[in-house]
Amino acid sequence: MRKHKIYAILIIFIAGLVSGCKTLPQITNSVNPLDLMDNDSSFYISIPKSVDRLLIERVVQNNIRGISSKESEIVSSYLDKIYIGLNRTKDKTEIQSAIKCFLQNNVKRILSGKITENVILGDNKYQIYSNNSIDFAVLSNEILCLGRNLKDMIVSYDDIYTNGYSKDYKSKLNQNVYNYLDSSDDEIRFYANKPQSFLTILTGANLDLKLIEVSGSFVCDPKNQDQYLLSLDFLFKNEKYLKAGKSLLILAFGLTDSQSEIFNSNELLIKNIKINKKQLYKLLVI
Repeated sequence: MRKHKIYAILIIFIAGLVSGCKTLPQITNSVNPLDLMDNDSSFYISIPKSVDRLLIERVVQNNIRGISSKESEIVSSYLDKIYIGLNRTKDKTEIQSAIKCFLQNNVKRILSGKITENVILGDNKYQIYSNNSIDFAVLSNEILCLGRNLKDMIVSYDDIYTNGYSKDYKSKLNQNVYNYLDSSDDEIRFYANKPQSFLTILTGANLDLKLIEVSGSFVCDPKNQDQYLLSLDFLFKNEKYLKAGKSLLILAFGLTDSQSEIFNSNELLIKNIKINKKQLYKLLVI
């Protein structure tokens, strides 16, 4: 008798689910924040908090004016991975950023600024905040974005959030760059498609090496907390430029031949470069 009663309760419960399905929340889709980034930056970097929490705090404090060190520490503790695109000119630095996070109300209160615009897309409403020179939007508890082309980032988010990833979906980012940044879980990775200015700041010398692109990664040096261990991957225009460039780079970084390796005649990998953190912060303008 008891068994029949349990079955009856289950049947009523299932019937209730079916008849009430219209009131269930709309099914939504998870969004990779990297899909909000465009292809218009000259330098990209992916920073997982697990690699360097202090670097995350520095990014927050230097891009949100008026935030205190304590508030920066609180906000950073809820950020998991930051993607940044940079464009540098003589007069200014332009930033675009999409951030994977898990925000709570106390963090939203710290981040809140003046609402400058409401973006309504279908049934969804997004608010753009302005914090002095930078605009940002909290798209969900899991994604925060800011900087250049913010409206386009919101549109991209809403499309994926509402409709999901279609079979033929393509990110705005170059696919190789996308994959490289997306898989950076245990190291900080970067990509420069305009490598000349990148090298000048990094080495302090004006090296014209005829490069197509530079990518690389770095981790905190376990033996020196003020230092990173950096690996750089240089793609030269041809083999002739690689041979000349290799000697200059080894000299500029004070390295040995054993730290370098050549691939496909025009690609040079240099490993275990010791670099002061402040020098890299200067490069990133953060």
